[in-house]
Amino acid sequence: MPIINSSYQTSLIWQNPHFSTIYPSVFRKVSGVNYQRERLELMDGDFLDLDWSKSTEHNTKLAILTHGFLGNTTRPYLLGGVKAFNLAGYDALAWNHRGLGGENNRFEKITIHGSSDDLEAVINHALHLKQYTEIVLVGYSKGGNISLKYAGEKAQNIPTEIKKIIAISSPTDMQGSVNAMGKKGFYTERFKSKLLKFLKNRSELIDKQLFKDFATFKCLDDFTDYYIAPLNGFKDAKEYYDRCAAMHVVDKIRVPSLLLNAQNDPVLSESCAMLDTARHSDYIFSEMPKHGGHCGFYAPNTNDLYWGDTRMIEFCESTTFSQ
Repeated sequence: MPIINSSYQTSLIWQNPHFSTIYPSVFRKVSGVNYQRERLELMDGDFLDLDWSKSTEHNTKLAILTHGFLGNTTRPYLLGGVKAFNLAGYDALAWNHRGLGGENNRFEKITIHGSSDDLEAVINHALHLKQYTEIVLVGYSKGGNISLKYAGEKAQNIPTEIKKIIAISSPTDMQGSVNAMGKKGFYTERFKSKLLKFLKNRSELIDKQLFKDFATFKCLDDFTDYYIAPLNGFKDAKEYYDRCAAMHVVDKIRVPSLLLNAQNDPVLSESCAMLDTARHSDYIFSEMPKHGGHCGFYAPNTNDLYWGDTRMIEFCESTTFSQ
């Protein structure tokens, strides 16, 4: 499909990549989302905490939303998505990655960038309800990579109920994203700080000597290289970035999928937009607005919704894809 010419435009201050990334993350408020929590027991003995926001009592349309790195279902970008889908007549199911729902999980295993198996468990649970005939997968940043990886791995065997996929600000080329951020800098240090806090909160699950070593790690790559990668069966950070990246399977996706990445996203490389794949695929639609930052895409709004939220609904409701 041709690359989509984006309609997103914004004022001068919101054209700044850092302002448009940081301000919504810190100050954005979304009202009117009331979750009902459900605990999903997993086959490996662990659990995921799911948060439901119902639009109507007997709805047949569902959006499954996956948050980003060390986020949760209360992050402003995700609440905006939930609200947008509810207003459009969809139920919404947002799920918390392992250990991020407000309670530590039972095991040391965490949800990583490649954890399509955790998303599959959530999808299968929704399908088991036999209520939903139309399902949309929505992922933000890390969650977008997970969603695309799941769909690519399933290829033509993806459940027929899944009609659309939307990935916003997604590091499909994880090594490219790491390179774009660099080993030092605001975003790398911010992610490192959040990861260290997360690990401290679950220190009882981690080898005591290894936990002490965390204090000597100088950058985010060190945590991935010496802890996250081996914990999940990878040799090192390089192998982790490569094998978890959705870029290797995006071309196998067989449902209409929107990749929405801003050109000025400070934590993504251009390769994450999968432009070549989109040019040769009947299913991949890559949209790269000039501005928007990382999971930003602000616009003057009503109902607390940003441009990115309304763009998702527009894509879901489209039947022609003639952009």
